[in-house]
Amino acid sequence: MFDNFIEKLKAIRLHITLSAVVCVILGFIFLIWPAEVTSLIAVAVGVLLIVIGAVQVISKLISQDKRYTGLLVGFIVLILGVWILISPTRAASIIPIVIGVVLVASGVQELSLAITAKHVDATKWGWMIAGSVLTIVFGIVCICMAFAIIKVAMRLLGLFLIYDGISSMVMVRHVNVAERVVDSVVTKEEDVDDFF
Repeated sequence: MFDNFIEKLKAIRLHITLSAVVCVILGFIFLIWPAEVTSLIAVAVGVLLIVIGAVQVISKLISQDKRYTGLLVGFIVLILGVWILISPTRAASIIPIVIGVVLVASGVQELSLAITAKHVDATKWGWMIAGSVLTIVFGIVCICMAFAIIKVAMRLLGLFLIYDGISSMVMVRHVNVAERVVDSVVTKEEDVDDFF
């Protein structure tokens, strides 16, 4: 039973070590080439959307279904996939722009609420105004620096992957040390049993 446990432990350690090495390698790739990784991910999404859109369009053309909404959705997904494939960098930069627009809109709503709070003599309305202005500023930064934000996000993801890989390797090392201690204790007990 103990030998079976050790074999399972060795297999788990091997899988964790291999995934840790992959995480560290991917982390460095994300850190060093964030723009290229972003474009590669966008291309993969574009290809996936093209396949999904084409399947949707073909299945609607073949079927006897007279509703055209599925066909329209399929064409839109197909066109979106082609556009992403043609311009992956621009497509990827839209994500922070959309987030920026949402932040600006939310900040404007919060600012309006803060001004209303000031007029009704609410407490801490100054903090509300400061928070809403900060939200608007963050939104404008997202809009104006969309691709730079994606690069920062990719680099952060790279750091997270490197951390995950290194921490997994450290855990495997600690398990190896613990296993050696247990193995030496078992060996000593077997030697004592053999002596008597």
